[in-house]
Amino acid sequence: MYRSIIHFGITSRLPDLYSQKDMIIKVKNFGISTGKQDSQSVCGFVFNSTERTNGSFTSPNYPGLYPRDTECHYFFYGNASQKVYITFAYFDVEGVTPCTTETASDYVEFSNYRTVDRKLSRHCGLKQPKTVESEGDFFRVTFKTNDRFDGTGFEAFYQFRSQEDPFHVKVMRASSASMATESLVLTVLSMALIVISFVIKSYSYNK
Repeated sequence: MYRSIIHFGITSRLPDLYSQKDMIIKVKNFGISTGKQDSQSVCGFVFNSTERTNGSFTSPNYPGLYPRDTECHYFFYGNASQKVYITFAYFDVEGVTPCTTETASDYVEFSNYRTVDRKLSRHCGLKQPKTVESEGDFFRVTFKTNDRFDGTGFEAFYQFRSQEDPFHVKVMRASSASMATESLVLTVLSMALIVISFVIKSYSYNK
């Protein structure tokens, strides 16, 4: 029986898998098969709505154990009128709420910016986060692990959705209401003319 170790180098995106007999297997892109690698990050992947409006992404080496001491970023870029929605299908990230350094936790973190977004909490453990919605057309998911424990990570789905302009929706509704009112007025006037015509004809006949 062989015991294997996956090593993700800092300068290389091709981690090495070592066994007791020094067998080496190269794993491309941290074992992540979706998104394009970000040239500014050691472990960074870019998802652009101009290429795909939906898809999936995973933690490194999923569904196997993720590597320790690793930080990966997933960047989502939509059009100006789009938002990003993230839904998790599987979640196993070692840690204890609130998933901080003090609790020696690995974690998944969300941000509407390239920096930390303190409005959004971290997630760890076995409970899947609820569907996450971005504030605008950019969203970042960060997966960070320490040197203590590991898990099998996560699998998530993303979707870019177009958002209607609230002002435009309001105007359209107002226009629809106006059209309905005009239609009702025309119907009432038509019925009134019919009644008047009938009364005039009846009066003439009686004379």
